[in-house]
Amino acid sequence: MREAPVVLKDTLRCHCISRDPVIIITYGNPMAGATMLAPFLADKKAYFLAGAWWSYLDLGLLDQTRKVFLMMRRAFPEHQYVFLSNDREENDILARFDMPNYFCHHNAFLDERFFTHMPQVAKRLDAVYTARLTRGKRHELARDIASWGLIHGREACQGKREQAYLRHLRRMMPGMIPLNGDPEKGEYRYFSPRQMGQVCNQARVGLCLSAIEGGNYATTEYLLCGLPVVSTRGKGGREAFLDPEISRVVEDSPQAVAQAVAELIDRRIPPQMVRLRALVRIREMREDFIRLINAILEQEGKAPDFAERFQAVFTHKMITYPQSPQAFLEENGIIEKG
Repeated sequence: MREAPVVLKDTLRCHCISRDPVIIITYGNPMAGATMLAPFLADKKAYFLAGAWWSYLDLGLLDQTRKVFLMMRRAFPEHQYVFLSNDREENDILARFDMPNYFCHHNAFLDERFFTHMPQVAKRLDAVYTARLTRGKRHELARDIASWGLIHGREACQGKREQAYLRHLRRMMPGMIPLNGDPEKGEYRYFSPRQMGQVCNQARVGLCLSAIEGGNYATTEYLLCGLPVVSTRGKGGREAFLDPEISRVVEDSPQAVAQAVAELIDRRIPPQMVRLRALVRIREMREDFIRLINAILEQEGKAPDFAERFQAVFTHKMITYPQSPQAFLEENGIIEKG
């Protein structure tokens, strides 16, 4: 096994698209997966489809990704990389630096069976916001909404800071309900994707309030649950799913956010229509992804039959969390067990 020129600290999130030729999709830090997997494939032809959970409009991420990409290309000349973007503006930037790229929004890989309209669930909230407990999520823009629920994750290394921020939000916004429970009282509940779908169905509108981020899974999760969306103007790609008929993009003010929420509630848009709009967009994007894979297959002299195999390959978010790079490659029959 050849040593990687650099290893980026990140969880290995990857999925096998093809064994012959080797095509692997990764998410998180764009080059982290490749730096962990490539040394085991040093003498094999391999394609890495690198998806990002942050935006290449962040020049720090862009610079780091480009430097690692150049090092990896020198160290492993048999490997090829395609950077998957969530925002077409990112494609222009990547092309400027000669980084192979393809528009492929990661929300196209949400499993629509987890997030769906549930008419049996009572609507008890005006809005719901799925967002980490960081100031960049701009939760305060929801302060004029009478009742809204917050779904948030937990990061062990940020526990005390997150709890302090949550206390601040609760003081500022008595109408906010932490739907995961109170972590300070030991009541925090982790939601599986299916449970998140059930919780989202308790609300009438979904919120997206950050200024910059990655593709933002929550945008499409809301829509698949039949919730129209209120978003502020943002960078990173969530606009790809914001159909004007089922969403509002507003100024960065609590008043504008609350007014848009009230308007969408008053419109009583059928949830089935909201979900259908999202499903149509997802289908279009998946077809684009299939075209990308078929192009690689043809380049390698293989039958371009990925459309027939897509459902067998598909998994939620196109992500698995293997125990180790070697275990992932062995389990998928890419390298021999040893």
